[in-house]
Amino acid sequence: MPFNVTLRMGAAVAQIDERNPRILIGRDRNHCGIVTDDPSCSRRHAEVYIEAGGVFIRDLGSSNGTWVDGVQVTQQAAQLGPGKQIYVGYVPLVAEISGGADAGATVMGEMPPELLVLMQQRFDQAKSQGFGAAPPPGPAAAPVAAPGAAAAQPSYQMPAYQAAPAQPAAPVAAPVAPVAAPVAAPVAAPVAAPAAAPSAGLGVGGTEAPIPSDMAYRRQGSNSNGVLLIALPGDTFQNDSMCEGYLEYTAMDDEVVASITIELVECHKKGPKNGHVWDRMLVRQGPWKSRKGDVLPMPFKLRIPPGTSVTGRDVYWELRGYVDINWAFDVEASSPINMRNIDVERVRDALGALDYRIVELDPKPLGQQFIGKFQPPAQLRKQIGISDINLVLEYLGANLQVKFEVEKTSLFKFDKSTEFVFELSRLRAVALPELTQHFKEQIDQLMAK
Repeated sequence: MPFNVTLRMGAAVAQIDERNPRILIGRDRNHCGIVTDDPSCSRRHAEVYIEAGGVFIRDLGSSNGTWVDGVQVTQQAAQLGPGKQIYVGYVPLVAEISGGADAGATVMGEMPPELLVLMQQRFDQAKSQGFGAAPPPGPAAAPVAAPGAAAAQPSYQMPAYQAAPAQPAAPVAAPVAPVAAPVAAPVAAPVAAPAAAPSAGLGVGGTEAPIPSDMAYRRQGSNSNGVLLIALPGDTFQNDSMCEGYLEYTAMDDEVVASITIELVECHKKGPKNGHVWDRMLVRQGPWKSRKGDVLPMPFKLRIPPGTSVTGRDVYWELRGYVDINWAFDVEASSPINMRNIDVERVRDALGALDYRIVELDPKPLGQQFIGKFQPPAQLRKQIGISDINLVLEYLGANLQVKFEVEKTSLFKFDKSTEFVFELSRLRAVALPELTQHFKEQIDQLMAK
């Protein structure tokens, strides 16, 4: 049975599966797959995703939190399953899981009294510090008991806080306070050593760290609230490595910042409309109050998967950064990058040394598989009656499977094929002549009359 998850929050319904395994929840209509106008939800509040046969939710630095069974979820994800109760801010979320060991649905019920108390405490703290947090839900109708309830009665509205117990339960014994030290002044560059001595050590065994101004590739986005800069050492990266750089946020006004995040996104013309997020990092979690003129540099590191598609006619890659500002327009920036695949390049080089030219090698959406063909030299095509050799590269964990399939000019086109598996570490380390010889032996067997 196919493994998929149907998510319901108010009138919004969306589905994720193993092909499109991630979705954002929040008030941002441009980037969230489940959109709500509830003020207790941040613009990009939480993420639900499928991984290793399970369903998980994690918070993206929201102001009012994400909760599973009365316990607040952080960037460390919590697994979902039948019978669990989920709140995104003050709004309930239902997940119906089909297939897999955890098939079933989460539930919607009365908000736990300890959660109500904690929300009131957080609201009072934020108000006293001038953060302007969204007020907790007031008295209203009875709780919703089933997913199909009418949207006219918000399911998060509970009895007044005075009715809640005076002592919160154990899972939420202490309120979650905002960041203790708001950014009160422009932040200097994180390099402590003077610029005149760039090679000097910092402390025992220390070295100078790079800063955004040292990085050659820089893109920014801005509006009246602020400027977000993405700074990279270059614009080209390769599979199975790390993408490291800096975000730098400059406040143009006094605002309350909920979070700052960055994503690594692959966009394929046959893939998801808004691209596929391969990795996402919560660079800084708030809320905190920024002042006009504040400059905040933040390093980031994103993991690039082993089997990435290559930048080309059907694929492009970019980094997307977001500053989530409470009750104001968010600041966004994007930086296009080029993606290489060193394994595909080695296969091309090995075949090229035999005068077998790859005509095309197109990646499937989300990478992991490449399909194309290459042509033998003209004299061999005529002598043996071969037009092309089909080629399929597919990533299988830490291995790369290579499949050759001879296409003959006779009526029986696909009469011979072979496949073999390389360990990725071996493929990348072996000398090119040895790799070329291996391909030659395999192709010679295929092209024998």
